Amino acid sequence: MSYLFNILGYAGVVLQACLVVFLFLGPYRRYIVLLVYALTMLATTVLEFAVRNNAALYRKIYWSDEVIWFFMLFLTVISLTYLALEGSPLRAKAARILAVIFVGVLVLPFVLFKPPFFANPHQWTGAWGAWFNSASQILNFGGAIMNLALWSALLTSRRRDPQLLALSAGLGVILAGQAIAFGIRHFTHEDARWIPDLLHDFSDVAGTMILCFALWPAKNARQPVSNAITSV
Repeated sequence: MSYLFNILGYAGVVLQACLVVFLFLGPYRRYIVLLVYALTMLATTVLEFAVRNNAALYRKIYWSDEVIWFFMLFLTVISLTYLALEGSPLRAKAARILAVIFVGVLVLPFVLFKPPFFANPHQWTGAWGAWFNSASQILNFGGAIMNLALWSALLTSRRRDPQLLALSAGLGVILAGQAIAFGIRHFTHEDARWIPDLLHDFSDVAGTMILCFALWPAKNARQPVSNAITSV
């Protein structure tokens, strides 16, 4: 089974690198937050690969990367929603609502679950993994709700941007897949932990592939043909 995880891991790195390249070749100024997210994902993934043989160090870096990843992903969804509502009178109101959801989702894990590092900040225990797993599920679920708001904004917009729709779909696959994966982890034995882990990695690869497709240079280079004059 490890070979499958290796394939997904290498595929994820390649796709993240492609995403960064496609953004630089295309509309990176429009999607500056998405570019920062892509660069962050690429850097943290490479770092995890570099320390993967050191279990203790990898575990700490992995969960630290998850926190950074959630933060950047939330900001990306908010920025895309702001773009989708360009010219809409609901833009300011939607931005405030998303900001409230963002803060609420970040605070909720500390309210619902007892963070183990408050009691023992210098030593890793099993409670760390349990808390991060529960917190990650809530964060992914909150991100999925924010992405649903993005979809609603796109579908109600007079100008339905197909690129934004595709980007939203990619983020939705990542968020939904990982929320389900973290939820399944609560009910699986250690021997079956590979099932949610596989879903976690697969959703990340599938979602990043959709993001790359949305930003494919050849696809975006096509310019709409202006209407020809048929009469004088």
